Amino acid sequence: MVQTERSSRPSKKSSSTHSTHIHEAKSDESNSIATNIGAFNTPERNGTQMLKQYGQQLTKYEQQEILHYTDVYFLGLQSEKIQGVGLAGENNCGYDDERGDYKVKERDHIAYRYEVLGILGKGSFGQVVKCNDHKYDVLRAVKIIRNKRRFHQQALIEVQILEHLREKTLLWPNNTNTVNIYESFQFRGHLCITFPLHDISLYELIKRNNFQGMKMPMIKSFASQMLESLRFLRKLHVIHSDLKPENILLEQPQSSKIVVIDFGSSCFANEKIYTYIQSRFYRSPEVILGLPYDTMIDIWSLGCILAELFTGHPLFPGEDEVEQLACIMEMLGPPPESILENATRKNMFFDVENNPRNVKNSRGKSRLPGSRDLGFAIGCKDMLFVSFLESCLRWDKNRRLTPKELMQHPWMIAEISPPVEPISIS
Repeated sequence: MVQTERSSRPSKKSSSTHSTHIHEAKSDESNSIATNIGAFNTPERNGTQMLKQYGQQLTKYEQQEILHYTDVYFLGLQSEKIQGVGLAGENNCGYDDERGDYKVKERDHIAYRYEVLGILGKGSFGQVVKCNDHKYDVLRAVKIIRNKRRFHQQALIEVQILEHLREKTLLWPNNTNTVNIYESFQFRGHLCITFPLHDISLYELIKRNNFQGMKMPMIKSFASQMLESLRFLRKLHVIHSDLKPENILLEQPQSSKIVVIDFGSSCFANEKIYTYIQSRFYRSPEVILGLPYDTMIDIWSLGCILAELFTGHPLFPGEDEVEQLACIMEMLGPPPESILENATRKNMFFDVENNPRNVKNSRGKSRLPGSRDLGFAIGCKDMLFVSFLESCLRWDKNRRLTPKELMQHPWMIAEISPPVEPISIS
């Protein structure tokens, strides 16, 4: 499942204290009732009792739905609710749009527990919303999967992988850079997954820095943390499959600690479902060419990301997949014959003699294989950093260094001064 592409860029618990009342009401009378509902395990918290007290303020759909809930924490009485009418086959009783996305309403509830505060992002999978979890009175991110079979099936795999990672994290204390799943549940035909609410992505950080790139100490800090996460995933034979700046978040504001998120395209190495994955700018040659792939596609993406953190711009900014491979060849030269002989998609990019096809982008630019030097292209004089990137960006996936090997690369070991400071970009 490939996310929507960025075609171009601009010149681009917490508190575990339980809440003891419902946090919304339409009138002073409702407020008076709400503040006296009592503790979570009292009978007034189940759907039947809540229906008796608030039934007139619920939609007809909710009056039936709430009876299936043994615990009710939030009703969303201040929201502009969808009435939930019509035949079940008509856009999910009116709760879905034509794409199968849930129609999110601010201040409404999700599963009578989460209060919707806003939309954090959208993608091919569905959307992620910022919520207040009224069970624990803490903010969460809730991923709402599109109500379509193929997205639902892929999300079930995502949940399986995330739960596996959560279980194994207990045996891997150094892994604090991979997102943690809290729970998953069904609501109105949509699979929902809850996560901690983190801060902005590395792409947003680059953007706030006016696409000027970052200082080397910060890049090395991020690299170290990403490698720790990738080492953990490789140990468990999990392929992330969509590593990019948008899927790496700062854990907290003003913090340099990061978290790798979005396992919606992920798979176990021995259970690969899709042959075409990864966002275009970070897509490995083996995926583009239709070759077998493994966890090393994430190492390719890592190299692309670190180069982008340094320059502020994508390393291989192909307008389409044909130019994407042309961008790669421009820097690495043509792939060796040993790579091409098994490539199932090579005819898209090469002629019958395996010569690269001459293509031009929308600006009329052609890219000559082997005409760009990596260090010169990114404007970097730190040859250890360039060497590190080259160790990630090799045609043959078996020649790329593993996360463990990259952790021992001279660039990672060499000290850099000054030390990393907390992020402070306005």
